[in-house]
This record gives sequence, structure tokens and C-alpha cells, in this order.
Amino acid sequence: MKIEIKNITKIYPRGKKKALNGVNIEIGQGIFGLIGRNGAGKTTLMRIVATIMDATEGEIYFDGKELKANKDEFRSSLGYLPQSTKLMPRMNIVEFLDYVCILKGIKDKKERKERITNAIETVGLVGEEKKRLGKYSGGMLRRAGIAQALIGDPKVLIIDEPTTGLDPEERLYFLNLLSKIAMERTIIFSTHITADIEHLCNNICVLEQGEVKYLGEKSNFIDRVSGKMFEHTGTKEEEEMLRREAVVTSVAYIDGSPCVRYVAEKPFTEKSISVTPTLEDAYIYALGGVKR
Repeated sequence: MKIEIKNITKIYPRGKKKALNGVNIEIGQGIFGLIGRNGAGKTTLMRIVATIMDATEGEIYFDGKELKANKDEFRSSLGYLPQSTKLMPRMNIVEFLDYVCILKGIKDKKERKERITNAIETVGLVGEEKKRLGKYSGGMLRRAGIAQALIGDPKVLIIDEPTTGLDPEERLYFLNLLSKIAMERTIIFSTHITADIEHLCNNICVLEQGEVKYLGEKSNFIDRVSGKMFEHTGTKEEEEMLRREAVVTSVAYIDGSPCVRYVAEKPFTEKSISVTPTLEDAYIYALGGVKR
């Protein structure tokens, strides 16, 4: 499914804060990465696309159809995993998914049972059917959240900050799961963690203070700092100099010495070495460098 976001603006009445300012994005099939700091407007945009919140200005189209005029049709093709995964703690996964099926208008018991079984197998929760959701780990809750989003075989999945708080193993499982279910679907993946989408997405959007800072292919975004990326390990004084003269994307301390990754037209020190930029380097550079 093709989604067109046209000039979306959201102004909150209290304080007249502009959470989104003329956002224009076109999203096609596959996993689309929406990157931005906390407070950049990602969740607001996701809620508007998911028809939970209305925009102040602008329109959204799906396959050429205006969303406002066709909400029910769009919702029937939509799966949504919000940032906060609050499921029914006293229910087990089968009971919860049966409840979701009913909410989505699936009345036939046999059909509901098949859909529930398929969803549980897809997200890897086989053997956990009798356990209450309140006893699930954070990673299992995210899987349960994806399972409910998959009920109805949606064409579009909106997933907002899904890996926050997960341990490395759970996070990797979740990202592999998304890659697996991305075939023939449009997935909008919102995150402030660049590593989450570095190997998942070809197309990304960088959102900052409600505005699009970059929209396009991930490779082109990284290429903007290609040949300008350096790493220097030295003294605290050299770190301070690089912070003043270049755009620093990260600082790590090795045996007490700062190892500084920075973007510049040419190296600032003789000990600086050229390094291959990552998505995180390009992202931090686009936001003006790391904050102290």
C-alpha cells in the first residue's frame, strides 16, 4: 500500500505548540524508518496516520484515496503497535487475541481460532498460551503486541518505538521478526535508536522539532558524510578542540583517553584516521552533533 502524507501540521491548543510543521512523506511497500529524538513529533505523526488523532492541517492518502473520507476502509487494512504496550494483564494470549478478533469484526469461531494460532506461531509465542500477559517479559509483550497488530492480515503496520527497554536478545528477536513479516506489507517503524533500522530499512525520514530534516534512501543519507568521517584518540584538550572545530558524532573513553568520531572536510590532527560512517554518524551530524 502506498501512503502519501501531505503538508501535515499539528498544533496543540494549549500553548499553541506546533508538534508537526508541514510534513510531506511518501511511503511505499517494505519497512520505512522514521527517526527522531524524543519529542521530535514521531508519535504524533504515527497517531495521525493511525487515525487516532486529527491533524490541524494537511491530508493523508492511501492508494490514492483520501484517508478522512475512507477511515473505515483504511482501518480494516491497519495494524498498530503503540509506544506503550499495555495489554490485558489477567488474560492469556489466546483470550486476548480472541478479544481483538471480536473487536475487528471476526465473528466466526473457527476463523478466529485459525487467525489466533497463526499469529501466535508467527511471533514465536507457542508454548506460552496459558501464561497470563501480566507475567510476560518486556520482549514477550512486544511480540504479543505484534500478534494483535497482525490479526486481520493488515497491509499496513505502524510500530512506534518498539524496542525501548528490551534486552539485546529480545531486541534482536523483535527486529528479525519485523524483517520476516515485512513481505508484501507497508511497515512504518518509528524509533530514536538508529541501530534498530540500520539493517532493516532502505528508505528513512529524519524528523526534528516537527519538521523533515531528511527524506530518502538510507545510503544517500550516509553518503553525505562519506570521506568526511574521522576518528581520533588522544587527550582531553584535543577532544575539546575537536568539539569546537568539527561536528562530533560520538565520544568513547578507552583506558581513560577520549576516542572521538567527528565530521570535517579534512582531519584536524595527524593521529586522526579516516573511518566508514554509520547511519548513527550521519544522523547525529544532521542534528548538529552530540550534546554535552
